[in-house]
Amino acid sequence: MRSLTLLLISLLSVVSQAQERTAFPQKTMFAVRTAQAPKIDGLLNDTVWAKATPAKDFIINSPDYGNPAQLKTEVWVLYDDAAMYIAAKLYDDPKMVRKQLTARDGEQRQDVDYFSVFLDTYNDDQNGFQFVVTSRNVQSDGRVSPAVQSRFGPPSDYSWDAVWESNVHFTEDGWTVEMRIPYISLRFAKTPQQKWGVNFQRFSRRLNESSYWNAVNPNEAGFVNQFGDLDGISNVLPPLRLSFLPYVTAGYRSTPTTKGTVNEFLRNGGMDVKWGVNESFTFDATLVPDFGQVISDNVILNLSPFEVRFQENRPFFTEGTELFNKAGLFYSRRIGLTPAGYSSVKNRVANDPSLRIVKNPGVTQLINASKFSGRNKKNLGIGVFNAVGA
Repeated sequence: MRSLTLLLISLLSVVSQAQERTAFPQKTMFAVRTAQAPKIDGLLNDTVWAKATPAKDFIINSPDYGNPAQLKTEVWVLYDDAAMYIAAKLYDDPKMVRKQLTARDGEQRQDVDYFSVFLDTYNDDQNGFQFVVTSRNVQSDGRVSPAVQSRFGPPSDYSWDAVWESNVHFTEDGWTVEMRIPYISLRFAKTPQQKWGVNFQRFSRRLNESSYWNAVNPNEAGFVNQFGDLDGISNVLPPLRLSFLPYVTAGYRSTPTTKGTVNEFLRNGGMDVKWGVNESFTFDATLVPDFGQVISDNVILNLSPFEVRFQENRPFFTEGTELFNKAGLFYSRRIGLTPAGYSSVKNRVANDPSLRIVKNPGVTQLINASKFSGRNKKNLGIGVFNAVGA
């Protein structure tokens, strides 16, 4: 009985030590207001960076959670009335840093090192923004949401693209990053004092090591709820978010037929409108949209009875998508697909001489679409979508 008691005490001691090693307090850092914006060149030689206290002591997330990161990292945060400024010093042997040139939003599976910034601007522990810079200064960005399912890295929707600046520079003891994230690319409450959630991630491909400033336990539910706090932001106002994106296209098509050549002049025009109703909600509208410039999908041979779900790359459908992705009920790529029955029309006509094809469009033309989406300070999400096609 005494041996069993000693064994239980020993096991409890081991468990207690493991919990102490992996239970980390939430960190807090302070953003410092600057009157002079730093130059985004990646050099970190602006004197304004000395005003801020760096965030450091990163903790491994994978593969060995809870241990100190093998590589030293320091991060500084400044802000002014227009943007957030982030600088990072990533210590390493510059010859050992992986520097593969990748496509935008494609860093996670490539042979490249990268640095990420996460911002939970409403401090709701659920939703946020991700901004990534690779060692080759390739940008990635996404909306972090519990509705997004991810097999690799954070639960981010990379179909969302923002406008921001970054630059990278290599030194004798590693590489440095500078970023400028304008407020127009963010969503936050209109309050005098801001308190955001924040976290920073560093990934070393050589070590296959992912580390965070505020510990992120892979065995704990949630991701944004494991961020640290960003204090010190005051007297910043959400900017007016109103943009118009008109377009005009023209073309010429010559089609040989049995009755001669048919020549056609093609023309089209339309407009996208985005309006930030307030700090929480956004209204999007598109009139006669043309998605001809959007990146095409990879060809996939689908032998199953189920449709293939492709990533949404059309700009109109990338705002507030986390609200429409609940339980996978809404799939925006169905909007504008080839009309049902398009491929069977010719067979039906061939079997019935009394029928003839007057028109069989292979594309559904969207006439207009509108969308109202957002989430308020009480974490109430609202999404309304309407589309009219022909």
